[in-house]
Parts: sequence; structure tokens; C-alpha cells
Amino acid sequence: MNEKPRILIIEDDIDFVESLKKILETKGYDVIVANNPEQGEEKLKQERTDLIILDVMFGIKGETKGFDFSRKVRLDKEFAGIPILMSTAINTKIPFFNFSLDTDNEYLPVDGFFDKPFQPEELIFKVEDLLKQKTSKWRNWPHKEE
Repeated sequence: MNEKPRILIIEDDIDFVESLKKILETKGYDVIVANNPEQGEEKLKQERTDLIILDVMFGIKGETKGFDFSRKVRLDKEFAGIPILMSTAINTKIPFFNFSLDTDNEYLPVDGFFDKPFQPEELIFKVEDLLKQKTSKWRNWPHKEE
């Protein structure tokens, strides 16, 4: 029997989590939720995960814990191969910031971005694309891509 792909969402906005979860479960994915990177780390240790959807900013101070979490995952050989899809509202709120995989991947080893607000079709396309890859191109980070 084929297991459903398992996606770990690490996000502190409960409403956003519920909308992501509903869309992903409708498409047949098994969804696990963590409200912060610390919980996300525990979930990674407890559950098999095929993909991580990770927010950039956490808490009322807007700490960029998503950056730190992505680097920590890449340095842990057990989890380094899990693709990370990062969600951010920063490109919408601060357009000149302009996160990009082309320019920011040296310090931010994630496999994809999607902006909040998002279109469900865009999210599903990116999730399916990363799941097909089966492993992150950043599994050997901080070394260059293979």
C-alpha cells in the first residue's frame, strides 16, 4: 500500500495553517503542524516527513527563525535531504526586499518560495514539484549544489 506523502507545516498563523492544511489534505497529503521552529524540530524527530513548508517570520517581534531553521535542517545529515518550501509575506509587504532563490540561496538553502497571500493552484504545483524531486538540492549545504 502506498503511503500518503507527509508534509510538515511550521507556521505560527493558525488561520493560515488551517487554509494550507485543508488544501493539502484535499489533495491527499498527510499534514503535520508545528507552531514554531522548536516544535518543528521535535516533529521532525518523531515523524517521517517528505516536505517542509516553513514560514520565515515568527512571533510578535517578527523574528526570522525560519532562516535559522532551514540552515539547521541542512546541517543535520538525517534531515538535510528534506525539501523545504518557504512561505513569506515579506515580498508583498516590502516589495524591494524581493526574496529570490537566484540571489538568496547561499545563506537560505530552501528549495522554493511562495508568497502570502497565495493561490491554491500555485501552492499545489510547487508542492508536487518538490515531492517529485524526492530530495533537496541543498542536502550537502553549505557546499555548492550537486
